Amino acid sequence: MTIVDSVVLWPNGKIYFFSGDKYFRYDIANEAVDADYPLPIQDHWKGLGGVQFQGALAWPNGKAYFFSRDRFYTYDIGLDRVEPPGSLPTKLTWHGVLEGALREYRIDTALIWPNGKTYLFQHDTYYRCDTGKTKIDPGYPELITNGWPGLWKTGQSFTGAFIWPKLVDGRQKAYFFHHTAYIRYDIADNRADDNYPQPIEGNWSGL
Repeated sequence: MTIVDSVVLWPNGKIYFFSGDKYFRYDIANEAVDADYPLPIQDHWKGLGGVQFQGALAWPNGKAYFFSRDRFYTYDIGLDRVEPPGSLPTKLTWHGVLEGALREYRIDTALIWPNGKTYLFQHDTYYRCDTGKTKIDPGYPELITNGWPGLWKTGQSFTGAFIWPKLVDGRQKAYFFHHTAYIRYDIADNRADDNYPQPIEGNWSGL
């Protein structure tokens, strides 16, 4: 059984699932893990080997962000490596997160929504900011139960999320992961689909 620690949708038609010190490359077109995976993170993600990261997000600016406790790493997608100087304090760049009563928590996952916004999830709360910017919108954080109907079902922090690039039965869906389970979310209806969460094993080929 694969335990998903982090997930990121990459701009190459692949989704990367990270589990312990290894990662899986999932092909969107074939809906299956590519052959010869998993592989060691240390050997293929320069600057991330040995890092315990949670949330991961690839923005359309050629950068990806990996959140590790109260810090984050900027990954240059074109150069395929972490940018120097390495990790930086999250709250000094992402203005408005990890403050007050939530400062002891971490960014668990993040994803880009079709409304031009990026959402960052922190345990049972979430933040919103403009995609491409790092200033949190006023009025956040907000409880997940208030903004995402049916999503906070397990009481466990998310370990990954992304919008599936293909339509499912003519509808756009997002997927949220909790280590060994996942929830499918309907974007137009703005609610989690019925009969979720479901186990990752048996539903995501190769994981």
